[in-house]
Amino acid sequence: MQPITTAFQHFYNYLISIAGIIALAALIVGGILYLTSAGKPEQIDRAKKQILGAFLGIIILFSSYLILRTINPELVKLNLPQLQQVVFSPLQVKPPETKVPELLGRVQEIAKQLKEKVIPGIKNSIQNIKNLTDKCDCENTHSLCYCAGGSSDSPCQARYCYAGPGFQPCPDETEIKENQKNIIAWKDEILYYKNRALAETDDLKDETTKVLDEKIRYYTEVKATETDARAIKDFEDRIIKLEKEKSLKETLGAKLKELADLIGKISDPASELGQLPDKCLSNVEHLDDKGNPDICKPGCKSGAKCHDYKEGCQPDKCSGGNPCPTSDIQDNLKNIQNLNPQITSVCDEILDIIKEIINLKTITI
Repeated sequence: MQPITTAFQHFYNYLISIAGIIALAALIVGGILYLTSAGKPEQIDRAKKQILGAFLGIIILFSSYLILRTINPELVKLNLPQLQQVVFSPLQVKPPETKVPELLGRVQEIAKQLKEKVIPGIKNSIQNIKNLTDKCDCENTHSLCYCAGGSSDSPCQARYCYAGPGFQPCPDETEIKENQKNIIAWKDEILYYKNRALAETDDLKDETTKVLDEKIRYYTEVKATETDARAIKDFEDRIIKLEKEKSLKETLGAKLKELADLIGKISDPASELGQLPDKCLSNVEHLDDKGNPDICKPGCKSGAKCHDYKEGCQPDKCSGGNPCPTSDIQDNLKNIQNLNPQITSVCDEILDIIKEIINLKTITI
């Protein structure tokens, strides 16, 4: 297929030829009209004007061509300005495609779920356990005696406090157990997100080394083969953008690793908090290794005798205060409360980095 400039050149030549033919035909017609107009002044005058007009047209047509060609031969050439063809030199191996939207979407989900669901859930459950176990008291248990018959030969002695159904030290036993289950469930879920964070860290590393580094190498090598300034500038801009994306993803991977470490730190106190209330909720008596009453102490009124249940008299109540490991519960609660804002802060940083990457790549998750 011929270039458009060549087509215009042929068209220009055809116009000159056609104009010459038309002028020659007008001249011939004018001559014939002149020869056949004998005795007709009006027809003779018309013929003369047509012959003169034809001669003038031919003179103007060829004179314009000669004048333009004499001034500058390029004026009669219809050559349009040519754009320099930018030829890209593709390398043998093109850079692999990225899966950025899917990857960032998964990381975003981890941060949002931890920040908006898991951490508040853990915080709420542990605070409930703390509040509920603070109400526990040994006076709620049942003081029992051991004796054969209550005679002088077999006196009854206050031996232990029974903590069974209806005699638990904690009045909110059901709610405590429910929150224990919740903490165990939250602990399992937070460990699930820890494993996911570590897995996404590996994926980000692969994205950086197998995709971004390869793209940077590819465009650097292609740029080195270019001579067009605009193409070189385009490749430089691409490389700068890819290096910025690489830096952001490396930071994102480091934050995911930090998040996984913090989750590991919170899982131990959460697990322990799920078990500590068992020490004050029991279906058996509290005895130490020697068989003596442990925390809750049985006893009789001052001067009263201890009789077995058959005689209808038992010690009034147990004493000993709160049998729960309240100090351990409080310590684990503080550990988790200290870690909660750190985890939330890292989640916010992760979400901010993802926004930067999205803005950089102008993509939507």
